[in-house]
Amino acid sequence: DEEVGDLKSLEDDLDNLPTCESCLKGKMTKKPFVGQSTLASCLLNLIHTDVCAPLNTPARAGYSYFITFIDDHSRYGYIYLMRYKSEAFERFKKYRLEVENQTDSKIKTLRSDRGGEYLS
Repeated sequence: DEEVGDLKSLEDDLDNLPTCESCLKGKMTKKPFVGQSTLASCLLNLIHTDVCAPLNTPARAGYSYFITFIDDHSRYGYIYLMRYKSEAFERFKKYRLEVENQTDSKIKTLRSDRGGEYLS
């Protein structure tokens, strides 16, 4: 039990050490992100999208990919399954039609990782 007490004392000592900012920055592999940190002001102002996969094990009916659409303001998201990455633009058109009809608004900005899903 004495060893456990010594260990607890050591943990308390470590918890009370000041944080070394230079050490933390030295361990970082990328510079901090300085982009937009505030949420979009209204629905459909900014939509985030990404194509994920290919999945190691395809889902039923041969779906190997999926695409996500997330509204920045509400954080509400949609997921569409795809057999091929090339279906991304068709899924976007389906998503756009659905959400613009539901909200009576238009998508202002679509943000992706520029992975080429929307390029021909």
